[in-house]
Amino acid sequence: MNIGPPRTRELSVNTDVSSHSEDFPFSDHSTFVLYLEPIYNSYLLTYQNIITLDCVPNGPLAAMVALIHFPKLSEFQSSLVTFQGQSCVPTLLRQPVSKIGNPFKTTNAFMGSDDIPSVFSYLRSHGYQVDTSLLLSNHVLIGGVSDTRYSGNRKMIAMVSLHTS
Repeated sequence: MNIGPPRTRELSVNTDVSSHSEDFPFSDHSTFVLYLEPIYNSYLLTYQNIITLDCVPNGPLAAMVALIHFPKLSEFQSSLVTFQGQSCVPTLLRQPVSKIGNPFKTTNAFMGSDDIPSVFSYLRSHGYQVDTSLLLSNHVLIGGVSDTRYSGNRKMIAMVSLHTS
């Protein structure tokens, strides 16, 4: 029986940067999260709840996602220590990015809460698996205000994975 202090092991750090996948093991975007997030549309002078993502996903949905800069919701919003100044948010648009000019000037360019069933249908018919089981758990909170950028109190809609054959 060992009663002394626990043995410490030396940590070895691999500094070889030859392989992107080994250096950035979490950079594969085949799984992503959909959020319903409030934004202020300064062109239409209104607040909107729109569908945002945690990253630009792999697969056909990427053509419908634009990186959009959203201003603070309030002048009283302040940044945390973990704030990275990330200003562009992956945002789901109603049409492919190539067909939409400035989405703020179009009243229906952004996908919102009424579009969630259509979004789920699109995802499933294009090889994605939609998981909403985390929404039913009282133990997991995914959403809230971002630690790395200005955001409102976003709410998780689903976790989505691309199935490749």
